[in-house]
Amino acid sequence: MMKVAITGGIGSGKSYICRMLEKHGIRIYSCDDAAKRLMATSDKIHAGLTALVGESAYVDGTLNKAALTSFLLKSPENMNKINAIVHPAVADDFIKSGYTWMECAILFTSGFDKLVDKTICVTAPLEVRVKRVMQRDSISMAKACEWIDRQMLQEEMAALSDYVILNDGKSDIDRQISDVLEALAKLE
Repeated sequence: MMKVAITGGIGSGKSYICRMLEKHGIRIYSCDDAAKRLMATSDKIHAGLTALVGESAYVDGTLNKAALTSFLLKSPENMNKINAIVHPAVADDFIKSGYTWMECAILFTSGFDKLVDKTICVTAPLEVRVKRVMQRDSISMAKACEWIDRQMLQEEMAALSDYVILNDGKSDIDRQISDVLEALAKLE
């Protein structure tokens, strides 16, 4: 069975596209949801994050997001250290899950693209992405731009992907999804 990943920058509309794909009967594994679940339930991740961040990583067995965020902001290398603990567990969980589709914002930087056969990048103009992130998260334009700037460039993701869906609020999303699904069906 072919495995497919959906990626795209923050505010591109990945989750929206995933919801539309689910209407086609496609079940999609969310790497973000899995990471949150595993950080809350995996003893191995609990031990790894506690060793890395300190005892403040968990309070009464619950992940202390403030302590984790503080650790992340201290150094750019700290993100890689946390990812080295969490990503292998998420990859293993995906493999064991039985899902054939995944949603992963950091598909290429995490190496998760190696777990799938085909990739789809959801794109949107920068101004649309900024507006979406500001509205969704109730943050300033500066903060939204900062978050976008921390990610791989949308153009790089699109260039590395097999298919691109433009989610600019004007383009025919249904047609684009149908075209991608038809192309994928021809490959199976």
